[in-house]
Amino acid sequence: MSTDKTVYIAGLGAISAIGNNVAEHLDSFKKLRAGMGDITMMDTIHSGKLPVAEVKLTNDELIALTGLTEHNSRTALLSLAAAQEALDDATIPDIRNLRTGMVSANTVGGMDRSEDFFVDFLKDNSKGKLKSVYDHECGSMTESVADKLGITDFMTTISTACSSSANAIFYGARLIKKRCSGRSDSRRRRRTYQIYIERL
Repeated sequence: MSTDKTVYIAGLGAISAIGNNVAEHLDSFKKLRAGMGDITMMDTIHSGKLPVAEVKLTNDELIALTGLTEHNSRTALLSLAAAQEALDDATIPDIRNLRTGMVSANTVGGMDRSEDFFVDFLKDNSKGKLKSVYDHECGSMTESVADKLGITDFMTTISTACSSSANAIFYGARLIKKRCSGRSDSRRRRRTYQIYIERL
C-alpha cells in the first residue's frame, strides 16, 4: 500500500458574484473584477442602501441549470450548480457506481425560504406554507445535493459561519489522507458560500 498522502483536486466547480462557473471566475480574477453591487436578486429593505455580492441568476434560472425543483432553497441551487460543474470537470464516469462521500459547507441553509414563510405566518399563524421551512437547516442542503448527484455512502455538513468552506476543505482532505477508513472509492468536497442580507 502506498504511503503517499498527497490530496489531488480532480475537478473544479464554482458559482459566485464574480462568475457562474470556473472559467468566468478565472476571467474575473485576471481582470480584477469585483462582484459587489446593488441588491437585485432579493426583496429587502436594504435595497439601494447596502452593497452585496450576489449571484446574478434568478432562482428560475438556477432551477433550469440544476434540475432541482422550485421548493429548494437558493443555497441548494447554488451548491448543486458548483458540484455538478466539479463532477463534469473531473470526468468521473457514473459516480453513482462508486462509493462516494460528500462534505458540504453552508452557513444559511434554507433561510431564504424560511423568511418568505414568516412574512405571512407572523401576520396570521394559519397562513404560510410549511414546505417553505422544511429545508431550513443546513444539513438539508447537503442531502438535497447529494441525492441529486447520487451520493449515498457518506455525507456531512459543516456550518461554522464564514469559515465553513475552509473547514470543509480541511476535513475532506483529512478524510482522503486517512483513506476514508476504506469505505469510499472517491471523496467529493464541494464549496458553497452565499452572502445573505436578512430581510427585516
